[in-house]
Parts: sequence; C-alpha cells; structure tokens
Amino acid sequence: MPVRVRCALCGTLSQQQILSSTSYFGPPDLDLRPNGPARWALQFQVQHCLHCGYCAKRIGERTPKANRTVESLIYRDVLEKAKMPALARHFFCAALVAEAAERREAAAWHFVEAAWACDDSGATEQARTCRDRAAEMLSSALAWGDIATENVVVHGVIADLRRRAGRYEEALVACAAGEVALETDDEADTPVATVLAFIRELTESQDDEVHNAAEAFAAED
Repeated sequence: MPVRVRCALCGTLSQQQILSSTSYFGPPDLDLRPNGPARWALQFQVQHCLHCGYCAKRIGERTPKANRTVESLIYRDVLEKAKMPALARHFFCAALVAEAAERREAAAWHFVEAAWACDDSGATEQARTCRDRAAEMLSSALAWGDIATENVVVHGVIADLRRRAGRYEEALVACAAGEVALETDDEADTPVATVLAFIRELTESQDDEVHNAAEAFAAED
C-alpha cells in the first residue's frame, strides 16, 4: 500500500509502497530466493528518495554514514549510470549504504536482491557482479563474527553465489567450509547437508544455472 515517507537525509516527502504481508510456498532457490507471492514482492523491499537518491529498506530511518555514502562518486555512479535495471541499482546502492555502516550481513542481502532484480531483467553479467559482491560481504560477515562460522546455511549460500557467478574454485572453497561446519556439529545427514552436497555437485560440473532446493532432494533419490 502507498504511504508518505519523509527521507531521513534530506527531509523530502515521497510516496513509497509498503508491503504489509506476503506468503511463501514451494522450495526456495539455492541462494534462498523464495517462491510464491514473496518472489514477486522484490520491488517492495527497497525505498528510493527521488530528491537526494538515498536508498534503503526504510528511507525514513538514518543509517550511520549514509550522507557521506550517498554523496560519494561510486554511489552516484551506480545510481545514475550503472548498466543494470533501476531496481537493481537501488538495491546495490542500499548495499553500499549498509556496507559503509559496517552492517555487512544486511549489505550482503541487498547485493543478493540486486542480483535477483538483474535476473528478472535478463542482465546476466550484472547479476554475476552483484553475486560476487554479496559473497564477499557474507564472507566478511563471517570473518568479523557478525555471523557464526558454524552457520552451514550461509556457507552454502556463499557457495551458490560463487557458482552462479562462475567462480567455481571459490565455490568449492565455500562448500568445503560448510562441510567442516557440518562435521563440527555432527549433523552430516541433515537436509542442509543434502543441499550443500548438491551445490558441490553443480559446481564440479560447472553448472551456473538457477536451481532450487527440491532438486537437491530429487537428486538424492
């Protein structure tokens, strides 16, 4: 539904679309993109101030260092000149804002959302770039302790992002890290392990296409 939002950076009022609720059904993609109505609600996950260019999940809230980031050359270049769909540019810029604020996990997911927006527009090379940045941010979040190193799901997502970006060697490194995390948890026979093994199989065959979790279990049968 449309609501009036005052930008936390410049004070401009603008109409933004807010999604009050949605639903999920069916297996997610291996990078966790949902199916069902939530899949098509991507446009409601980011807001953009038409006056100053601030992009964030909620532009009515000020993110630390946002002013400096929004005024930076790299931000303006992405927002105004990047060869990717407008929605992807907004997500990418929101990721830059979150990265500057050292909100690494949030930045990673905005880069992932930018990749999904590129996918929907057939912008394949741009989607690869977004996935590379997302994988870098998730890896950084693990290194800084923002995400627990034993989080197997995150290692799997990193592996799939690298796979979809054609970075097969790096994807295999992420798979190995996930497998180590599984061993320390003594849960090698879990559904997560099945999905991780499927990502490894796809990576070893240099398959960079989209796949979902249901395929992992079908391959196991």
